[in-house]
Amino acid sequence: MPKFRLLYEILMKDGVISESSVSRPEIIPAEKIHLAHSPYYITSFVKGTLERQEIRRTGLPWSEQLVTRTLTALSGSVLSAEIALKKGICCNVAGGTHHAHYDFGSGFCIVNDLAVAPLSLLHDGRVSRVMIIDLDVHQGDGTARILDGHDRIFTFSLHCKENFPFQKAKSSLDIELPEG
Repeated sequence: MPKFRLLYEILMKDGVISESSVSRPEIIPAEKIHLAHSPYYITSFVKGTLERQEIRRTGLPWSEQLVTRTLTALSGSVLSAEIALKKGICCNVAGGTHHAHYDFGSGFCIVNDLAVAPLSLLHDGRVSRVMIIDLDVHQGDGTARILDGHDRIFTFSLHCKENFPFQKAKSSLDIELPEG
């Protein structure tokens, strides 16, 4: 997507980042993705065999480039979480795909990096608990649903009450703001 290249160029030009501070992720194994997503759904997405209505629900047309971008961005979020543990801070500007659910994509989100990254760290014993702070005009419904019942993950969503998704999920803590 051109927006990611443009954002990278702006951050470089403004001196916010340097080439030496940028990490390029390796695609994570499918087993890590399956911590948060149905193996059938992920395999169908990668192979391009999702049903037409499933593709339409994501808001993105399927292509091999979309598969590569999606898996790279997801892997970047997992890598960012690992780097943050070592260095205290890290950011993936292509992350935040909080509308993807366990077995379907939604709202321009195919896979949920906000669910995969903490589940990966917990699975590997790198952390004992996680707090996700989601500050977006839209509620992170996919994140809330995937992580519901995970007692070592606390999800906090600050979002507008009157927009997508129209049927909100229940995060550990939701703060709904009025429109405007």
